[in-house]
Amino acid sequence: MMNEFNTRQFGLWTWVMLFLLVTSGVWAQTFQVRFEIKNYENDTLIIGNFFGERQVVADTLFAKNKGTFVWALDSIPNKGVYLALTKPDNNYNQFLINGFEKNFTIMLDKNDMTTARLKGSKDNTLFYDYMDFLMDKKILADTLKAQISRLGEAGQKDSTLQKQLNGLDQKVRKEQERIISEYPQTLTAMLLKANKEIDIPEFEGEDNDVRIKKYYYYKEHYFDHIDFSHPAIIRTPFLHQKIDYYINKLSPQMPDSLARALDVVLQRLEGNQEAYRYYLADFLNKYAQMKVVGYDALYVHLVDNYYSKGKAPWLSQENLDKMVTNANDLRPVLIGKKMPDFTTYKEDNTPVRLYDIKSPYTVVFFWAPDCGHCKKITPDVVQFYKNNKDKGVKLFSICTKGGEKVKTCWEAIEEKNMQDFINTADEYQRYHAKVKIKSTPKIFILDAQKEILIKDIPAEELDRIFNEILRIEENKKMDIQKS
Repeated sequence: MMNEFNTRQFGLWTWVMLFLLVTSGVWAQTFQVRFEIKNYENDTLIIGNFFGERQVVADTLFAKNKGTFVWALDSIPNKGVYLALTKPDNNYNQFLINGFEKNFTIMLDKNDMTTARLKGSKDNTLFYDYMDFLMDKKILADTLKAQISRLGEAGQKDSTLQKQLNGLDQKVRKEQERIISEYPQTLTAMLLKANKEIDIPEFEGEDNDVRIKKYYYYKEHYFDHIDFSHPAIIRTPFLHQKIDYYINKLSPQMPDSLARALDVVLQRLEGNQEAYRYYLADFLNKYAQMKVVGYDALYVHLVDNYYSKGKAPWLSQENLDKMVTNANDLRPVLIGKKMPDFTTYKEDNTPVRLYDIKSPYTVVFFWAPDCGHCKKITPDVVQFYKNNKDKGVKLFSICTKGGEKVKTCWEAIEEKNMQDFINTADEYQRYHAKVKIKSTPKIFILDAQKEILIKDIPAEELDRIFNEILRIEENKKMDIQKS
């Protein structure tokens, strides 16, 4: 009797546990979006989201029934703008996840993915209603613009058309302000506010002065409407475009100016660790790989001011050490720095110290006899020196071979017609303690004080760039004399 009871009890508890396991799986699905897509035959729907510059796959859904897909998760996904992408044409519809709406339905038509109807999401309803409103106004605006353009081609004007166009713009702005004011906590409001135009005040003065004032005002206030601390901001389609425009269009493309622009962006992102981490890594990788003259200073700037200061705690010590070493190697030879002094030796072992070369301009040329690219560009360097040696140029060549291979340097000099250069080498390669040369050829142009004016330029451009430097220096002298 006892055994029978225990067996029954065991069976009862087994069914209870199975019930709890099954139902707990249902209860755990605290987030669900249902997609009902008319005219869609494929059995797969891709869910993705924006992430910085990229669009990433969040999930792959398979049809429950024809055109019906359910995205069910144990927790609410990160806030942001998401995509429901159909196959095989990769057409998509955007929708919002705001962190508190957990269960809603999106009804779409495969033949027109721009239209949607919603159940259970006020934020998405607001978003789609605004997009419909904007599309209606865009159609009207395009019609008016076409009419204005045709009149312009005929040499005519109609001020009423322009007034109507301005009126449409005002209606759009008014609707944006209404949504932002009435629904401030919605993701829709955040998106609209972030894309508001900057209102530039009127300035007085000459036309050029006014343009400059407007530019500086616009640049200073460019990010005013963007909430960089918002957790959804990294998952929006506009953030990367905004940042890219600020850095690469609004900011002068000089290393110092770009460094300041990077600081502006990163400082605004510091309160948003996910977005901050993405952009700090993105900037570092970009400037580490970019082969633009002088941009290595941006890599050094990021390492010195962020990574070395513990502002990237996710990075392993090993990787941090490598980055710091790379920055330390680059820092002494950045454009604008005085090149470190070093000594190398002629074939007869006569020492040549860089700072002992007295000349208005010194071209420093690192090369190797077995370097294929060196062989290709050396004729350009030789021709450059012939063209410019009477303009105060001295060409200091350093063969990078060491040990027993140093003898190949002297053999190659005559073959390459480099006899007129100050030709040196160092079998112990002691210059590496001051200047890390990781690849050849490497060309630097220094002024009389041995400041690096430019480096890493193509040899075929050496003559043109040097003479441009001469022209700039001459203009500076003339400006000083005038003042």
